[in-house]
Amino acid sequence: MELTYMIISFSSTHQAIHFEKKLLPYFAIELIPTPREITASCGLSLKFDKDDLKTILEVLEDEDKTGIQLFQYIAENQQQKIIKREWEAS
Repeated sequence: MELTYMIISFSSTHQAIHFEKKLLPYFAIELIPTPREITASCGLSLKFDKDDLKTILEVLEDEDKTGIQLFQYIAENQQQKIIKREWEAS
């Protein structure tokens, strides 16, 4: 069984809290510790369901994304990988 979700990492705690406040009223997001595999200045990241990706990207379209990265986490058969994604909605 495959487990997959999206992660947004930040360069500051201020950015993490700003994005959390913007998305929390509309989406099931979770503030998590940034995974070790992701290099980020901030120890906090947002986790959300992959099915919400397109809508979240639309909501964040006008946000300044300097220092912010988007990743996809995939775990299957006791192996896990984190893939960097682009910000464009697809």
